[in-house]
Amino acid sequence: MDYCYQLFNPSGNVTALILGLEKNGQLRKRAAQKIMEKHPEVEQVGFVSLDKKDPRLLMAGGEFCGNALRAAACYYLAGRAGELSMKVSGAQPHLKAGSSKKGEFYAQIPLVERPEDIVHKGKGFYRVNMPGIVQIVMPLQKEQEKTLSEENVKKRTLEILQQQHLLGTPAAGVMFLVKTEKGKRIYPCVRVAALGTLICEQACGSGTMAVGLVEAAKTGRDVDISLLQPSGQVIHAQVLHTGKPLPECRILGTVNGDNRKRWLRDIGIWGR
Repeated sequence: MDYCYQLFNPSGNVTALILGLEKNGQLRKRAAQKIMEKHPEVEQVGFVSLDKKDPRLLMAGGEFCGNALRAAACYYLAGRAGELSMKVSGAQPHLKAGSSKKGEFYAQIPLVERPEDIVHKGKGFYRVNMPGIVQIVMPLQKEQEKTLSEENVKKRTLEILQQQHLLGTPAAGVMFLVKTEKGKRIYPCVRVAALGTLICEQACGSGTMAVGLVEAAKTGRDVDISLLQPSGQVIHAQVLHTGKPLPECRILGTVNGDNRKRWLRDIGIWGR
């Protein structure tokens, strides 16, 4: 199959969506590598089903990605308001995603189902075991923000993931959390094992949700927070206790879509 792809920008976390599902993990990895070489701004790559009556999202590394789910909703809805139920890699069962009345795109986030999935490791440091990805929430003092260069963030992320025995998990990240005059800001760094990538992301949906889940675990109350991303944009995280056994969790933010279709054959990948 000869694939084409489109670029989307969910709150700064630029995502390439390849139109068509590919089961071969090695081919997915090669396609992701080629796209990220061609477009250095792209931070992740996913595959979406061509059947819009059966929307699906399969990430190149088989991981879960909340921002890619928002991007997929933007693709499937094509500017219309609405909601979809989508099968997504790294998560069970189907998840909801759609467009709000304000024009923001939202995505349901897979729930942590056990208290031990949110673990306090001391000094405000939490580990959140989410389906499809594990996130470490690492609060820092304001004066430590100046130490968060890309080189230092990557180095510290690898050290933390190694200490937590997470280098072999499908996806794992560290969210360095700083309270600033403008509000709380995260500096995300995420590793996807199958692709061998370690990226200081411009925005992270699941990381934002992890911060929200930690806050909900500490307070026992509903949470609706806004976190400033490295892109300068904001992602909202909501944890709503609705009387059901598990809370409803979702992220919201802007998504800008690029309708231009680009072909993999043009970047050195030929159809099969």
